[in-house]
Amino acid sequence: MRWLTGVATASAIEPLEPEEIVFWLATVFPSRDVAAGEHDTLSIEQAAKVLDAEETDRMARFLHIEDRMSYLAAHAGARLLLGRLVDRPADALRFEPSAHGKPVLVGGPANLDFSLSHARGAVAVAAACMPIGVDIEPLREIADMDSISEIVLAAEERKVLRNAPVALRLRLFLRYWTLKEALLKAASVGFTIPPNTVIIDAGASPAVLSVPDALGSAAEWRLIAPAV
Repeated sequence: MRWLTGVATASAIEPLEPEEIVFWLATVFPSRDVAAGEHDTLSIEQAAKVLDAEETDRMARFLHIEDRMSYLAAHAGARLLLGRLVDRPADALRFEPSAHGKPVLVGGPANLDFSLSHARGAVAVAAACMPIGVDIEPLREIADMDSISEIVLAAEERKVLRNAPVALRLRLFLRYWTLKEALLKAASVGFTIPPNTVIIDAGASPAVLSVPDALGSAAEWRLIAPAV
C-alpha cells in the first residue's frame, strides 16, 4: 500500500508494482478555500478546471455545498492521481463506463484500475494494476437499520450484528456496508449482485468468506480496512 499525502504535484508517480495499491484519503473543508500556490494543494477554482463538462454538470446537481465540494475533491483527485500515474495532464484524461458503469481510463494501461468514493467531509481514491474498489461512509444514525440489514447482510452477518454490543452495532453495520460496496466496486458489478449474497468477516482483519459464483472464489478477494 502506497499512501499519498497529496495529489496536486506535477511530478509523475513511480510505476505501480504488481499487487501494489496507491491510495489517497483527504478531508474536505467546504467553507475554506485553499490559497493558490500552497504546497501540494489546489484552490476550488483550480480543481474545478480539471473536470470535464459531464463531471461539472453532475457536481452542479448537488443541492448542498458540502456534497458539491466532496464530489469535486474526489473527481479532481482521481484525475490528478491518474494523470501522475500515466504522465498525462489531468484535464486531458477521458473515461468511458464499463458494462455496469464503473469508469475506465481511455488510453490507459489495460490492467490499470481505479476507484473513488466521496462522502460529506471526506474523499478517497485508489488505483492498482488489478481490480480495485474503495468506499467510505460517514458515521451516522440509520433509523431503519434492521430493515436495511435484510438487504445488505447475509443471515450469518445479521446474527453477528444482533450479538454485538448495542453501542457498537451502528459502526459494525456501516463497516459491513463499506467493505461490501468496495468489493462490488472492484468486481465492476455494483449492486447488480445483491450484497447479502456476499459474506464477509468484518472484524479487525476483515476477510471474504463467500461470494456468488459470478465473483469467482472468495480466496481471490482481499479486504483492507482500519482495525476496529
